[in-house]
Amino acid sequence: MVSLKGYRFRDPKGVRLRDPARQMAAGVGHGTRTRAPRAYARLGFSYRLNFNLMAKIDKIIIDKILDTAKIEEVVKDCIGSYSPQNKAGLKKTGVRFKALCPFHNDKNLGSFVVYPKGNCYKCFACGEGGGVIDFLMKHEKMTYPDAIRWLGKKYEIPVDDVPVDWVYTPKPSPPPLPMLELPKQMVARCQKHLDHDNLVNWIKTGIKWDTVQRKRIDEALFWYHIGHGKNGHTIFWQVDENKKVRTGKMMKYRTDGHRDKNTSWSFDFIHSVLSKHWDAEKREWTDEPPYPYPDIYNPEKEEPHLTFFGMHLLDFFGSSADVCIVESEKTALLMSIAYGNHAKKVWMACGGLEMMTRERLKPIIDQKRNIILYPDRDGIEKWKVKAEQMHYDKLKIDTKPVTEWWKPEDGEKADIADVVIRLINESKPLTTIADVKAEMPKVTKLIDKLNLKIENEEK
Repeated sequence: MVSLKGYRFRDPKGVRLRDPARQMAAGVGHGTRTRAPRAYARLGFSYRLNFNLMAKIDKIIIDKILDTAKIEEVVKDCIGSYSPQNKAGLKKTGVRFKALCPFHNDKNLGSFVVYPKGNCYKCFACGEGGGVIDFLMKHEKMTYPDAIRWLGKKYEIPVDDVPVDWVYTPKPSPPPLPMLELPKQMVARCQKHLDHDNLVNWIKTGIKWDTVQRKRIDEALFWYHIGHGKNGHTIFWQVDENKKVRTGKMMKYRTDGHRDKNTSWSFDFIHSVLSKHWDAEKREWTDEPPYPYPDIYNPEKEEPHLTFFGMHLLDFFGSSADVCIVESEKTALLMSIAYGNHAKKVWMACGGLEMMTRERLKPIIDQKRNIILYPDRDGIEKWKVKAEQMHYDKLKIDTKPVTEWWKPEDGEKADIADVVIRLINESKPLTTIADVKAEMPKVTKLIDKLNLKIENEEK
């Protein structure tokens, strides 16, 4: 047997590797050609190295490592612990851990959850999930053997001791918890205080709607179950296609209709609020047990399920209506007022590009509906990529409002509502019969002949 110890090999980047085993660990192998030593070639051996025949990690060692490794420790090593300086880090909340999801541009703490009991993680926004090995392979871009070696080093377990063949079979994830369903009385209770809501008051007084559009305002607030929280939040309830209340997104707005991001507690989810209580000893809000409303939401027995804003309207306006999807809940509400929900179009909001998944589109796809996506101006290319990932031939993107209708004063981050509201405010609303006659002189005789009136005509 010829020993190759001491001979030099190079990986594709030119790094010298002294033996084939190290070469394999660096990812060079399985038939990769290298410059073989002359003595080795003279013996008649091929210089195409077959690393498939080399030692693999013993299954017993792998099982020991997987039994020892703790998902919360591994994730913390990769993204750090939560602190004022590292708000994307891992934060302990009761029996679980939360963080901003490292797999998408997450802005909402609570979507990414680590479960020590199941030794797994799950992001309820982008759908990423798995165990310790999955996290290292996806986040750190490790191969499976490298992930095992990394864990072996961390937990001081020797690796590569026994040369036996082994094929990776991922362990099944623990069964999902039942989906959270909130009582409908919560929705009804929050709809009683809309007179105090900044966004609602701006919609009613800050936009030059015409008479038909203005009549749609209260209808839209009712159909979308818009609510108001006692701390000043506008609540966009998420009700699924089966009319089950899943959660509500809470956001604060200024009197001019823009998000109030500079105030404290400007954003949250209803299910997150229901799990928090004041810890007098620590003098902070916490979602560690005991939970304040266990009869409504117990995080250890139920898990939240996010759906599209407006999904419950899918069957209200006919089975053939196109589904128009925007990113912001506010935008969906405004567009339903400007153009209406009817037999041809229904407006919904996904709540963020990362929320646009085929799983959440499934109720719409199952009905073979046409889907039209209206991206923000600065996200057109990303939305095109996302649309291709959905693999649905009845889905298309309409960029006309933020390209052809757009003006610089709308801003580079403008969405369809920003453009449409500007156009509405620039136009003269048709609030009287005289306005209609002036705008459409050809129908003046018909209006007079039929003695047509505008309902609730402004004097």
